[in-house]
Amino acid sequence: MSARGGFTLIELVVAMAIGLAVGGLIHGQLVRGQRVARAQAERMAMQENVRAAALVLTGELGAIGYDEITPAASAALGYPVAVRSDLLATAPGAVSYLAARGEGRVCGVATGPPAAILIAESTWASLRAPRSTDTLLAFVESDPATAADDAWVHLGVVAVAGSACPGGEAAMAIRVGAPAPLDSAALAGITPGSPVRLVEVMEMRYYRSGGRSWFGMRSVSAGEAITPVAGPLADSSAAVRGLTLFYRDAADAPASDPSAVRAVEIALLGVTDRPIHGRRPDRASVDSFALTTRVTLRNALGP
Repeated sequence: MSARGGFTLIELVVAMAIGLAVGGLIHGQLVRGQRVARAQAERMAMQENVRAAALVLTGELGAIGYDEITPAASAALGYPVAVRSDLLATAPGAVSYLAARGEGRVCGVATGPPAAILIAESTWASLRAPRSTDTLLAFVESDPATAADDAWVHLGVVAVAGSACPGGEAAMAIRVGAPAPLDSAALAGITPGSPVRLVEVMEMRYYRSGGRSWFGMRSVSAGEAITPVAGPLADSSAAVRGLTLFYRDAADAPASDPSAVRAVEIALLGVTDRPIHGRRPDRASVDSFALTTRVTLRNALGP
């Protein structure tokens, strides 16, 4: 009689042990692979967040500048003698400023009341339509024979309508109010070809919401609530801050007066949205990414 073929109990046990060992190795590799992929995705998202915040900060701050009201300009316009900056308030974790939202060239002025600045549509470039909460900055050439009395005047936007330049070209008429102490007669110094800038008051700051720290923005002029732009960032403490702004004057020394600021240094510290496994596979922790950059004001010479 021939013997029946098959596996012995010992062979089955050995085969199962080998299968379990191989399965355990494969499962471990899959888990480690998933952890590595998740960690890489978290780090990439963190780095993109920090770089996005840096781009917004440099883009907004790099467009602002400052101007001067000289004694001659003060006599012509009624403004006090001063150096005025687009920076309105500065703090280590927040900055308020005049943000450019449009620019163009004047083709005429209707003295009113109310006065209206005519801007040739072919020269107008804007992110959006003018609002009644905006401010129009117009360059005034008081005496063409000298530059000592030239200055930018700040005018409140009252209304906007379609119009035409004296030569017939399509224009946008922005009706404006001349706030005190500006002499309304100074508007006659806004001549054809003068540049104008549409601005609004903006705030960028570091803040906490939902137990996390973020970089956000809001329009102060429009009364908007803060909106997150990037994050999460590192929580604020005595030694660590997710966003820190350092203000420098023309000599590259720390500046506390906004009108003296000529450059802004930006330090960002982002964190992963959740803990990830790094060098120690048995312990998950929040990773971080630091980025620093520097912005010089639009019309400021570098120190």
